[in-house]
Amino acid sequence: HDRQLIGDLIKILSQLDGVHGICDIDPTRYKMMKSLYDASDTPNLRGDILQILHDNKTSASTNCVAVELLCRTTDAQLQIREIIEDTPSMTAFSTERSALHKDGLLFGVFVEGEITPEIKSRASLVV
Repeated sequence: HDRQLIGDLIKILSQLDGVHGICDIDPTRYKMMKSLYDASDTPNLRGDILQILHDNKTSASTNCVAVELLCRTTDAQLQIREIIEDTPSMTAFSTERSALHKDGLLFGVFVEGEITPEIKSRASLVV
């Protein structure tokens, strides 16, 4: 519930070697994943994370991504369910390689109001 704490955490982590930060993502304004019918260049968080991981694959340092998600509505919380899930749902992807695996990812989620059961069940820590 503490937006400042979550934002500070993501910013501090992103200053570490091998950690890339993505801040201020509002799921109601930025797609979490593009759908089958979206244009291939449709901006989306999943694509951003995969691009960062791909671009830094040959780097000697650890490759991690810290993401700040701002959920001001219940709808926003529902939109992030799959992206913060521990293991990817393989039914949505054509190959294992196209799935977003969560090793090295941290999602800091600010929730305004009540936390939905869907988010609470996926959270490792609630502050």
